[in-house]
Amino acid sequence: MFSVKIPKILFLALDIASFYRRSYINTNDLSKYANQYKRDLVRLRADKSDYKYLDDTFSGGLRGNFSTLLTLQGLVKRGSLVTKYYSVGRDNRLINAICNGEIILNKKDFSANTNNNSLKKLLEIESCLLTVMETQAHIKVFLEEHPLIPLKRDAVYFPKESAVVSDKGQFYIRALVNNFIDPKNRILEYNLIHLWEGKKIHKKNFHVLVVIPARNDPWGQIFAIKNEDLWVHKPIFIQIDLKLNICSDRNGNMIKLYPLNEALKGFSAGDSNIEHRLGYDWNEIKMRESKGEISGKVEKEEEFSVFLRLFLGWRKEFSIGGKRVVDIFVSSSGGPDVILKFSGGTSQKLELEHTWKSYIDHGHYKDNAWAHSWIFSEEEFSPKLIIKLYGELKKKHHNRIPDVFLCVSNGKGKAYLANWGKEQFEEIPLKF
Repeated sequence: MFSVKIPKILFLALDIASFYRRSYINTNDLSKYANQYKRDLVRLRADKSDYKYLDDTFSGGLRGNFSTLLTLQGLVKRGSLVTKYYSVGRDNRLINAICNGEIILNKKDFSANTNNNSLKKLLEIESCLLTVMETQAHIKVFLEEHPLIPLKRDAVYFPKESAVVSDKGQFYIRALVNNFIDPKNRILEYNLIHLWEGKKIHKKNFHVLVVIPARNDPWGQIFAIKNEDLWVHKPIFIQIDLKLNICSDRNGNMIKLYPLNEALKGFSAGDSNIEHRLGYDWNEIKMRESKGEISGKVEKEEEFSVFLRLFLGWRKEFSIGGKRVVDIFVSSSGGPDVILKFSGGTSQKLELEHTWKSYIDHGHYKDNAWAHSWIFSEEEFSPKLIIKLYGELKKKHHNRIPDVFLCVSNGKGKAYLANWGKEQFEEIPLKF
């Protein structure tokens, strides 16, 4: 058995997991359920009375701590509003493990206990990331301890933001660490949503500070990104290769990182780019980035989490048709959800859906991004249904209709290859 001591706020979030097991999560959800079900845990600091009374947390408290903990997944429509939604960790794996009994929490020492080595490592990574995020959140303290860095916390224009200003009048806002997006924990994602949201760009011309943590230093290296370099695509997520210090957005657009000293010498001041800023509208980004519509009801489990849990049993390596899959990447290209990497260096696109019909409902067969992709569904495999749904579309859309179908039957992962001419399916050997 592995026992991992985890931060109290992560313990609290996992402890109430069974009450909010859904894809839509925000700090209000967590605070509400903590107030209802975990009153014995909510006072995590004796000097903060608002930790106990969760409906009064404007000065920080639990909502602020949950905000630091959670991983931003994106924007979603909820009725007439567009709102942010989050996960605990990079996906729902920890929540599922709690609900399935793979992780058992011990309140006596705030530990998470599991027999699964992969879950142990994931708990350790999430705990380490939370320490990084909490430390970076205190940028004012960091600057006071490093007076040679010519930046100071701005409390005039932006008293509630992690905004700083240089002695040349340049304004910077810190990119927020989001989570790792790859199994090897080499690609770290940040979110820039607090740069774009609201009216702050109308007040000042903001650049972005990107803090790349080192193994033993949350403030490892500080880089900057020009406002002007972000303006074309206005990404709300950026991804950085920690070994190469290469930055891009989720669509693969490269973004230049500047050393802080170089940025301080040459970046534009806070009153620049007035023409761009006058025409800026946060609502345009919200509508562009919002993914579907969600209700207040409990939503289905995220497809990637279903695939990991049901098909792979939390394993990351398997063989299909004699070819060894050695890695699985969540795709950031705007196409199929997952990329399978084979031992020979080739790769395969895989779309994840809840039902076989969802692939068609989402219109993937109309887009070349889904050409030559495979498909996984948690729905029971039915040759008659597959032929009915995909048969005629295959004749018209050819390689944009999958030939390989992954599913789960009697609790085991299965794969089938379609012979569209004969309307038959051959099972593909799998080995886990």
